[in-house]
Amino acid sequence: MPNSSAMSSKSRYQFAEVTSLAAQLASQIVEHLRTTNGRIGDHLTEQDFATAFRVSRTPVREAFRILESMSVVEKRPNRGYFLLREADALESQELQMVGEEEDPTYIQIVEDRVAGILSDRFTENQFIRRYGVSRSQLIKLLVKMQHEGWVERLPGHGWEFQPALSSPEVYDQAYRFRLLIEPSALLQPEYSIAPDTIALLREQQQAMLDGGILSYSRSKTFATCVNFHETIVAGAKNPFFNEALKRINRLRSLMEYRIPVDRIQHTKEHLELLDLIEESDFAQASQFLYQHIERARAQKARIAMMPRQAAPRIS
Repeated sequence: MPNSSAMSSKSRYQFAEVTSLAAQLASQIVEHLRTTNGRIGDHLTEQDFATAFRVSRTPVREAFRILESMSVVEKRPNRGYFLLREADALESQELQMVGEEEDPTYIQIVEDRVAGILSDRFTENQFIRRYGVSRSQLIKLLVKMQHEGWVERLPGHGWEFQPALSSPEVYDQAYRFRLLIEPSALLQPEYSIAPDTIALLREQQQAMLDGGILSYSRSKTFATCVNFHETIVAGAKNPFFNEALKRINRLRSLMEYRIPVDRIQHTKEHLELLDLIEESDFAQASQFLYQHIERARAQKARIAMMPRQAAPRIS
């Protein structure tokens, strides 16, 4: 049986305002570089930071990619990552965008895209005129969207929305696909999750119950949930499971932002699932995860089918 006492305990740690383990590590890497007075050209290895922060190399690699997109580090072929700027020049606000409260313009862009108002390709000037924001504000939002995987900068000029699950029918199909792969991951013969990883997931979920559900932005809430499920599936040690789930999560992000769910119950079920995994009851954990996803699918499908006010398409 799940350990209810574990679910009621308070988190012992304060969480940075981040949306994923990789983003959290990116912030920690910057702080480490400041503390150690990092210099331009310093070689940064995945293993060094994985050891320092007691994580695997995979999230460190993802953190380096975030920092590379911010021009903090650069990747050199066959050599790894190198620091591009002096440590004392690294500005904390560059990483604060990952966990800050949602900008109303950001929410409006999500709504307009899902509603089919916006064309696949657009320029910064078009969005500046449409949403009445400065170029610096827009760039900050576009970089955030790019990190989340639903826009990409075009070569030379303009931006392009990436494919997304923007219809209720396809969104429901994505959940049905998750029902096939996520519970199966727990039944793989090599399945295991390190105790410290389980502890980190538990702390993140408890932080949600301790107030994060009310205070987190929509993107942070979604990313916390995504990180939980992707970490659970990663225990199968099967890259095909991992890549399939990550692709689905990237595609469904836009629909998730506009669909409210019972986050308290959702988060409590995450903690119950961790209890089952800690007890190595993978058969029961698989069944529980299937029921968890199916409940979310049914609830969200009903909400997604509700009609929304139509708006004219803007090219």
